[in-house]
Amino acid sequence: MKRTSSAILFAALSGTLAAPPAFPQDPAFPQNPATQSRDPFELEPVHSLTWRGDAGLVLLAGDTPHDSIEMLADLEVGLDFESFTDLGRRWGFVLTGHAERDLPGAPHGGRVGSCPAAVGDCARVGTVAAPQTPIASDSGLFSDGAFGGDRSRAAISEAYLFTDTGWGEVRLGYGVGAARLDPVGGPATARLVRADGGHLRASSGTAVRTEAPHSGQDPKFVFRSVALGQETTVGTVRAAVSFTPEVSQCGVNYCPRGTGPGGQVGAINRDVAELALTYQVRRGEHEWAVSLSTSQAGQVEAEPGFDPVSGVDAGLSWRWQDWRAGGRWRRSNNAVSASGDYEAWASSVGWENGDWLTTLEFAASSDDFVHSDSEIWQIASSRLVGDHGLVAFGLQAAETTFPESTGPGRVQREVETFTAFLELGWRY
Repeated sequence: MKRTSSAILFAALSGTLAAPPAFPQDPAFPQNPATQSRDPFELEPVHSLTWRGDAGLVLLAGDTPHDSIEMLADLEVGLDFESFTDLGRRWGFVLTGHAERDLPGAPHGGRVGSCPAAVGDCARVGTVAAPQTPIASDSGLFSDGAFGGDRSRAAISEAYLFTDTGWGEVRLGYGVGAARLDPVGGPATARLVRADGGHLRASSGTAVRTEAPHSGQDPKFVFRSVALGQETTVGTVRAAVSFTPEVSQCGVNYCPRGTGPGGQVGAINRDVAELALTYQVRRGEHEWAVSLSTSQAGQVEAEPGFDPVSGVDAGLSWRWQDWRAGGRWRRSNNAVSASGDYEAWASSVGWENGDWLTTLEFAASSDDFVHSDSEIWQIASSRLVGDHGLVAFGLQAAETTFPESTGPGRVQREVETFTAFLELGWRY
């Protein structure tokens, strides 16, 4: 078992991506002896069907909702079919299901504070005569009404066909967009509990994600190119583009909503286009990587006060011997017409010693529309166990600032939490 980033793991779901068509002179490509007297470029079709699983269990202690030990869980199971035609062309399909048991609350964002749309400068959309409480499209936060959200969720996260053109891979179906294919960032000790982008939350109402979620898991078209260049000289560049006609389906960790649990109003973005670039280079013992992406919706279905979502993000990573470091930054218009951008940033440093990895992680976010900020610090260590196991343990401190109405205006309240966690993971 090797430590890899979530982006690389995702790319591995369907085998080695973006490879040029294989031919008989390639000794790594299977050949049928019975056909060796035929045309040297004619091959027997080769098929493979494999499954994969990724399960995790998390125990939390400290400032949990019930001031007791909380048990959380996450499970991903997938099926990959891959085939090579008699001309060496690769195609197949990927199917993945994702289920989790998280802390109580919405799968994406949720309610923070108590700030009705009719009070002061609390977040609002609609008309002056009939203000409505909005759900910020990017952060998913809202500041009035019912909390809502089940702590157990399940969804199909991937269901797409793919084919290799020789210049890159084409995908069609459910899955992530270009912005989340190859994101670069700092090291993280655990898969499920992280300062930035963890599947599970260690504290209620606090989550920071620097990867752009704007295209959701909805059906889309994706093209991901081969890596051009040479890593030890000029470096390599990989590009990806995607187009999603409509973003409206709830996933496990991201849920665009037209209507909230208490009548809040949200936005459904359409015609979302994404473009991403990743650059990697190695100089001696130093390895560097940079990623950039941009997202833009063509139109939005919502009440007055919403705009088509747009955003940019960037990431940087560095590795030297046993040391790793990196960071990420993201900003979007939060899909609102008013001044109310959403911004998130994260950084981390890690040291790897054999099967052990120790990291110090920091992540923060600011939603100017809903008037809510979050900061997360985490220190943790993990150890690989055999070929498939992982044990991680650490401490996380989180601080959330949220709005509350006081008569004609609002004030900002602050909540701090401190949590210890133990994560047990298994991957096959």
